[in-house]
Amino acid sequence: MTLIYRDFDQAGLDAAYNNRNAVPDFQAAYVDRWAATSAAVRIQVPCRLDIAYGPSPRQRLDVFTPAGSSPPGGRPALLYIHGGYWQSNHKDSYSFPAPVVTGTGALYIAATYDLCPDVSMTVLLEQVRHAVGWLHLHAREIGLDPARLVVAGHSAGGHIAASLAHTDWAARGLPAGALAGALPLSGLYDLEPIRLNYLNAACRMDAAEAAALSPIRHIRPGAPPTVLVVGGAELPELVRQTRDYGAALVQAGVPPRAVVERPGDNHFSVVDVLFDPAGPLWPHLKGLLGA
Repeated sequence: MTLIYRDFDQAGLDAAYNNRNAVPDFQAAYVDRWAATSAAVRIQVPCRLDIAYGPSPRQRLDVFTPAGSSPPGGRPALLYIHGGYWQSNHKDSYSFPAPVVTGTGALYIAATYDLCPDVSMTVLLEQVRHAVGWLHLHAREIGLDPARLVVAGHSAGGHIAASLAHTDWAARGLPAGALAGALPLSGLYDLEPIRLNYLNAACRMDAAEAAALSPIRHIRPGAPPTVLVVGGAELPELVRQTRDYGAALVQAGVPPRAVVERPGDNHFSVVDVLFDPAGPLWPHLKGLLGA
């Protein structure tokens, strides 16, 4: 047996990151339900859909707005980044959190982006950074308080959320505190095992790009308040990545507000828990939003 990463051979490393195989009913139990609920939400909640933040047809975002007029300084907002291992999924399946988020008085913003292998991982991440810039530029137009923009993301979206939290926004012409908080959910923080497993057939990273895009290697002292969440019943590698990233934040002097491992929750059920107002994760999200 040839080891290629830690104590994994190729087959073992592929299995260690295959969330769909680990949750066989993921499509019917979660993905299809989220998509159906999201379609209904887009009819029920006031929203502006498919706003272009860049030239690609997939560089689009939806803004869901609470009822009533916006306060003079704008509202806090949650920018949600979908997962799909950087090669699948779309914002249209993730409108479903809008009612509970807008119920706090905050905007809910769902963004999508181009996918691998159509674009590189570097381009994909730059697109989402551009979305943050667009939101700041158009804050008044959409009723956003740009000082209260929080990002959350699941799985690959968790990787993107962490990357955004450690971006040097001042170097891009934005306020240094362009984000008021981050909640990466079941994220990937070291991309080296991704480079070495089956996912890289689409992501096409070399060692240099994987290192450059790994949040655990680029922790910024001025990062916003962060909450890390992972399901306790997820694949052990995802739990390890969250633990390692939390420890690296502590070592860098920017400890997370919380590192929460949800007992019994898998890679998909943990998303439902995050957006349950009666659930244990909701106070963490509301705390970041200041709602």
